Amino acid sequence: MVVSGAGLYNTYESLLPKEVSPFNSLKSKTRGIQHGWGGLTVFVGLKGSKETLGLKASNVWAFTSNDLDRAFRNFVNTDVSEAGYLDIPLMFISFPSTKDPEWEKRFKDKSTCEIVTLVPYRWFEQWEKDRVMKRGDDYEDLKHRIGRRMWKQTCALFPDLQDKEEYFDVGSPVTNNYYIGSPRGELYGIDHNKDRFSPETVAALRPDTPISGLYMTGQDILSCGFAGAMFGGLLSASAVLKRNLFSDMMELKKKI
Repeated sequence: MVVSGAGLYNTYESLLPKEVSPFNSLKSKTRGIQHGWGGLTVFVGLKGSKETLGLKASNVWAFTSNDLDRAFRNFVNTDVSEAGYLDIPLMFISFPSTKDPEWEKRFKDKSTCEIVTLVPYRWFEQWEKDRVMKRGDDYEDLKHRIGRRMWKQTCALFPDLQDKEEYFDVGSPVTNNYYIGSPRGELYGIDHNKDRFSPETVAALRPDTPISGLYMTGQDILSCGFAGAMFGGLLSASAVLKRNLFSDMMELKKKI
């Protein structure tokens, strides 16, 4: 018995021989299976404690428009030559150091910031086969141009961070491809388009596969993120054990 958490594309296109992979048949049944958007992440080291910088252990979703769908479509359809010169329409901003109760003991008067957005893989695709850290000036310029725009927008929301930066680096979709094996730099598995949650796709994205003894798990069989992956694991365990573990958990909750 094999349970794969490597994702739908990696499992069916990379780990299984093409002659036995059911992927083409699976994709023909639904329009909901597509690559997700590539993730671009900015990592910032800051001078100052969370008290000094006014940081809290919370996450911020920052949008530039109330019409997020339109703003995001316009952004991802932008030519790469304009990337970084226009506002980034959505950003996830987090301060990981604020969530570590031991942080101040180890790194006094230091803080960290992480900013994430989604970008088209095509902007970075030409460098996907180049060696990490050896992709050249054009690549570095592009990812840092976008990263700097994100940092500028972040500082507009958190003015106390201005001029406190001590470390700055950017990870692109091809960075994700290299380090975590995401085929097109995606952070959240297959795309969360409307068709993904259609009855046909939901029925197709299940732990059981057409190959006897092979099961899928993680966010690709349910939904993205920590909660999606966790409940995907519970679904997979239920399928393997042929037992309703959700019911078991509810009974356990009653007992304790």
